Amino acid sequence: MKKKIYLIRHAESEANAAIDLDNPTFYYDARITTFGKKKALEIREKLKQIKFDLMVSSPLSRTLQTFSIIFPNPISNTLVLPLAREHLGHSCDVGRNPKILQKEFPNFDFSAIKNYWWNNDIPIEEKLIKLESLKELDIRVKKFKLWINSREENTIAVVSHGTFISRIINFFLNNCEFEIWYPDNNG
Repeated sequence: MKKKIYLIRHAESEANAAIDLDNPTFYYDARITTFGKKKALEIREKLKQIKFDLMVSSPLSRTLQTFSIIFPNPISNTLVLPLAREHLGHSCDVGRNPKILQKEFPNFDFSAIKNYWWNNDIPIEEKLIKLESLKELDIRVKKFKLWINSREENTIAVVSHGTFISRIINFFLNNCEFEIWYPDNNG
């Protein structure tokens, strides 16, 4: 059976709603807005009949929140995957320690997530924004594609981020949109 990957961009976050991400207001690990929650409920209706073999979420809070709304009853085969995180370019892309995430999102398993997952597992001052180059992002996207292709599952939901997804499908999704990607067609 051919793999069918539902690439879902997270709902609108506080950072997406901000006019200028470079102003002094920081949105560390930004949460989704009320509008974002409404849109996530709409996409839930579009996806509720699909029988997923695997569900995946980035460890950033906006994706975990979006995932929790779209999939209120996740399957046992649900993973939190740092490879699917956003391109680190702003404060909103700086993650949090898995122990903190576990308290806020008790329905997810963070046991395999390292403390500095947003910085390629390299210890760093937790509020430091260490930019990730596009080359580094593309290397991570390639690892993600290899990981997807190595999986036995065929119908997979991935809740991730705009820039990350755009490096797979070559265009940008709006918040809370999804695109079906067939990795067999383009690796």
